Amino acid sequence: MAGRRQRAAQVAVPSPPPGDYHVHTRFSDGEGEPAQCVERALALGLPEIGITDHLTPSVVGGEGDWSIGHECLGEYVGAVRDAGARYPEITVLLGVEADYVPGAEDELAGLLGAYPFDYVIGGLHYVDGFSFDDPPNRDDRRWDDAASLYRRYYALVSRAAASGLFDVVAHLDYVMLWGRRTDADISAAEDEALAAMAAHGVAIEVNTTGTLEPAGLMHPAPDLLARACRLGIPLVFGSDAHEVDQVGWEFDAAVALARQAGYRTCLELSSGVQTPLP
Repeated sequence: MAGRRQRAAQVAVPSPPPGDYHVHTRFSDGEGEPAQCVERALALGLPEIGITDHLTPSVVGGEGDWSIGHECLGEYVGAVRDAGARYPEITVLLGVEADYVPGAEDELAGLLGAYPFDYVIGGLHYVDGFSFDDPPNRDDRRWDDAASLYRRYYALVSRAAASGLFDVVAHLDYVMLWGRRTDADISAAEDEALAAMAAHGVAIEVNTTGTLEPAGLMHPAPDLLARACRLGIPLVFGSDAHEVDQVGWEFDAAVALARQAGYRTCLELSSGVQTPLP
């Protein structure tokens, strides 16, 4: 009996799956209510979930249909908090994915400071006013000099990381979503962005629904993620779900990707504690 008890005690208890910290709802360009996304996370056994609808400054159409209307922020905050109160068995965090636009930092700081957000994801969807992920812009002439566009994108990531507005940078190499490649070496711009994130304590996200984009890959690319790991940049996971069924999308593969990059822990945003990868 003692031997069997001893052997049982040596069995490792599996770590829980990571939380999903990047989820959109009908309050921006997603579908479904916050509570439905929480229910999906519960069904998957996730320990926590963060609702992070888009918030854009007015200079890039902050009242547009893909962002929370500024006048609706109070309703959004209430809906997320209500979902958390309905399901106390899972931690529900109030987040937002806020667009970084140079010159709009003060407006964004005011919007973020008016509500008790648990964390803020920095999203970059514009380069010098160019909405590079908008499908009608997929064949825009600005892609003819993709290397220049990529370098300017990573320069903006550096500025966003240094702004003090964000806890996490979303889908670090999102500018690659169309699968456009360049023979030019852009590693210096990438390294500057990573260095800024490391210097300012900004986490990197493994964004899983990049597999649904034309490029068909999670963000960031394995090499970028490995370089982030070597710099000690904290790691979180986010599905970037825009439909309820996408919550926790391909998290097993995402954890494997993180392990291959050298990560052994991820950041729990509710506590700020590093927890073991499953």
